Amino acid sequence: MSENVHYLLVGEEANRGTSEKTTVGAIALNDPQFPNFDPDERPRGEARGEASVLGDTLEIRHSVKWDRSWSFPLFSEAGIVAGMYGTMLKHFTGFAGSNENASTGQWGHMMYPVVNPFATANLGTKALTFNSNMSEGAPTKDAAFFGGRVNSWGFKQDPAAQLQCNVGSFGQSRDASATALAAPTYAAENLRFSYSDMTMYQGTITRVGTGPDFTDFTFGGGPSIIKPDSVDLQIGNSYTDVLRMSGQTFADKTRLTSDGWFYDLTFKLDWEDPASGFSSVDDFNMWVNATSTNNFFLHWNTGTQAGTGDNHQLYIDLPQATRKGGDFELSIKDDSMVTLKYRGKFNAVTQYLFGILLKNTASSL
Repeated sequence: MSENVHYLLVGEEANRGTSEKTTVGAIALNDPQFPNFDPDERPRGEARGEASVLGDTLEIRHSVKWDRSWSFPLFSEAGIVAGMYGTMLKHFTGFAGSNENASTGQWGHMMYPVVNPFATANLGTKALTFNSNMSEGAPTKDAAFFGGRVNSWGFKQDPAAQLQCNVGSFGQSRDASATALAAPTYAAENLRFSYSDMTMYQGTITRVGTGPDFTDFTFGGGPSIIKPDSVDLQIGNSYTDVLRMSGQTFADKTRLTSDGWFYDLTFKLDWEDPASGFSSVDDFNMWVNATSTNNFFLHWNTGTQAGTGDNHQLYIDLPQATRKGGDFELSIKDDSMVTLKYRGKFNAVTQYLFGILLKNTASSL
């Protein structure tokens, strides 16, 4: 019986196209996932003139690329290089502003979409390498998929479950299989985000600092707490790779197209109109009468200190969500349920479509 080993180590490339295999963070996957390598190889048959009817003479490789959707539970930090989960988020939004709290010592990393993610002040020439280590029979080998971009990020929270992420990525090419990278050390369990850490809010949120570069969020007694059966947030951008006449077979430029950014938020809860707090009935009826918007906030607090007074935490600010409908589960025997659906809109006050604040001990992402 052959060995069955697979682990993922992610590194940040200083210059896109140069694999990073040394400074890497260990990402705990839900299941083995190996990127799809997709070379574009086309036959060339004209070289022999009319004799080409006898068959093509060779294949020409015009371009190479890869893609993969990764599934993993989310931690505030990765193993080895602590900030790597945050670095992957940074490469999704295009920007991360990092600040240390002088009183408590923990670091906060504020992320949101920017107009030009590949400007020098943002990602610049950087990209990601997804080092996929897996056994090839007895030996474990590393395949470095370089030039990586992140074009989608999904957050799914169910009761009695860990926070799950599905992350879409694509990139330039891969290196040949080589010696395996060192076996990973994963993040400590108390840095894992889960249902017991989560609170969902609707209503007045206090944002600390100047937008869009907020440094903290507080809730006080203002917003309502929502207790849904499940929450699903899917965010996407319109990154696309461009193959130019640069003498390479892999794309050397990524553009953000006019499709822009979007997010879809869905959550399932009781169909009811409580005396206080968030009312699914009122929210739905407002949408029936006219275009309706709301705001929501997702917050996970691990309870584990990242400094001396503040914890490893994840904040997702959704300041302007437009209602897009609802699916009913009506019953005369059971409680009736509804799944409310929203599409995000840019908010002029916060100056972003969405904002993500990650608190941990990493000084930078």
